[in-house]
Amino acid sequence: MGAFTFSLYTAVMVGYFLSLSVLFIDLLRENKTANRLGVAFLILVWVLETVFLIRRMTFDHMLPFFTSLQATVFFSWLLITVSVLLNLFWRVDYVSFFVCLLGFLFVAFDAVVHTHPQIGRVRQGDLLFLHVSVSLLSYIAFSLSAVFSVLYLMEERALRSKHFRSDPFRRLPSLERLDFFAYRSAFVGLPLLILGMVFGSIWYRMIEGRFLFFDAKILVSLLVLLLYALYLILRYLGNIRSRAGAWWNLVVYVIVMVNFLIVGEFISRFHHW
Repeated sequence: MGAFTFSLYTAVMVGYFLSLSVLFIDLLRENKTANRLGVAFLILVWVLETVFLIRRMTFDHMLPFFTSLQATVFFSWLLITVSVLLNLFWRVDYVSFFVCLLGFLFVAFDAVVHTHPQIGRVRQGDLLFLHVSVSLLSYIAFSLSAVFSVLYLMEERALRSKHFRSDPFRRLPSLERLDFFAYRSAFVGLPLLILGMVFGSIWYRMIEGRFLFFDAKILVSLLVLLLYALYLILRYLGNIRSRAGAWWNLVVYVIVMVNFLIVGEFISRFHHW
């Protein structure tokens, strides 16, 4: 990693820290100045990550998700992009804080794990592009679903403790709306994940001449599909309570992230970058 790239990386981490700090102040007690400053720092991080990704694309001559390093940073960039757009067109308080926290964790993971430059696949192809991009979009949808579930549980706890009037989460939408947002986000993510798996399977068949079934990443992805499908069906039929559904959603999201960061990085043969 060159000196300029290292400086960009450091600036990104500092920007995340500043954004999280002032957004946390707004979370504890409503502070419009802190909220605006936190979003401004988040936009600054978005700009810095954009420069970082463009620099990597220029250096590697490939799109920014054909190595695990770039896929991790690109996912963080997508999270911030969605958060900024939500703030501009459809604001829900505290979403920016949790999205910023997730983005920071991804960049920190990248800094710890990917300490050396990596070379992407030679045989990329359009199908691999579709596989990776659509899969990342599904993870974005699942991330938003998880954030809404966290907000649901925090507001629900505040209501049960009978301290809601003095609680900072009184600015949130109703529990019904948060539950609906979580459900809709997962509803968007599930078909995207299915498409991503289909594109990946076809790409592998074209490259290797056979389908790959017994791979850790594929098996865990199938488990994720099953669990999210059950969540959506039970939620639609009303056979699961909203609080239990929120916890279910969070548990499945943890599996998604373990699959993305751990299984795909260290265990899977298909996703050995």
